[in-house]
Amino acid sequence: MTTLHNSGQSPAAGRARSSLLVSGDKSPSHDVVLVAQDRPQQVRWHHGERLHHLFEQQCDRIAQRVAVDTGDMTVTFGQLDAQANQLARHLRARGAQPGQRIALLFDQAVHSYVAMLAVLKINAVYVPLDAGFPAERVSAIVEDADVRIVLSLSHLRANLPDLPGIELITVDEAGHEIARRGERRLTGAECGTPADELAYVIYTSGSTGRPKGVAISHASICNFVRVAAEVYGIQPGDRVYQGMTIAFDFSVEEIWVPWAVGATLVPRPAGAELSGRALHEFLAGRRVTALCCVPPQLAALEQDLPNLRFLLVSGEPCPKDLVTRWHRPGRRFLNVYGPAEATVTATWTEVHPDRPVTIGVPLPTYATVILDPEDPHRALPHGEVGEIG
Repeated sequence: MTTLHNSGQSPAAGRARSSLLVSGDKSPSHDVVLVAQDRPQQVRWHHGERLHHLFEQQCDRIAQRVAVDTGDMTVTFGQLDAQANQLARHLRARGAQPGQRIALLFDQAVHSYVAMLAVLKINAVYVPLDAGFPAERVSAIVEDADVRIVLSLSHLRANLPDLPGIELITVDEAGHEIARRGERRLTGAECGTPADELAYVIYTSGSTGRPKGVAISHASICNFVRVAAEVYGIQPGDRVYQGMTIAFDFSVEEIWVPWAVGATLVPRPAGAELSGRALHEFLAGRRVTALCCVPPQLAALEQDLPNLRFLLVSGEPCPKDLVTRWHRPGRRFLNVYGPAEATVTATWTEVHPDRPVTIGVPLPTYATVILDPEDPHRALPHGEVGEIG
């Protein structure tokens, strides 16, 4: 059992939690709920706020700062916003409606970013796919999510199975038409009235191997991004490696959290699977200062990266020897944990060679309980062994 409660999803849940005891109370007669005691617990989401608003707020402050550096080109926050506005208008002209599920299938980072923003701007819901997904998985996701439009590139058309009733929009082939759309921020009428509160639906493998959709609301994801931006320590001057597919929710740590503080994304080259020496050369050559990755990826890097001042690992247990090898004075090294259902990440800790490696404590606005394996509705008191909830 790895479901963790995110109080950002429900103000009512947050109120109920406030009457429970935190981990420091060892009374055996009470259930025990662990919360972040050193930070305020009020939800960071503001009423009516949607995920793309966090990006637009940065655009209004730092339009000329570089949001993405691909090596071949740089794209400022303002330029990325303008391209997303154009694609959003194109989607509306093609009949896309608020609340509609729109799948994204890209193997080029900037196109992915523009598409995510554009879908959100028209109050639709994006469903990220990976170009490496087999046709059966794509079909299952598109059917399950009730997708009606797929945004992609022409060279990926062969990656899509025959999908009756699905409109395919290849943004490269529609480029001239999209470029004629206005670059200014969309008006409320152009965006359309929100049909629901969903931001995206992301698919995990599920315990049966069949794709399982996890629907994330704007309140939940805005809350997470703001909390992570507050806690993690990514800075505006950072150059953040973006190597995960957007079909994996770990990519939210790489994309939206850096954007929320005005940092620059340095995406993995299209079609490249970087690991070991190739990844080290890329990170060093592109002057990357912040890296989010899974522990095996970090373990495969044989040499240190002197420019790296922020390091975050997740997805698998972090071995102690990896902490010893990569810990440096002045380098912030975090280990985080959380299933997609809890909105990306639920617990965090700063690791150190002299301390045991744990998954840490809940992020602000999150709560963790240890549940009785025989009765998952009962939280165990301090010192008992059970399952994380």
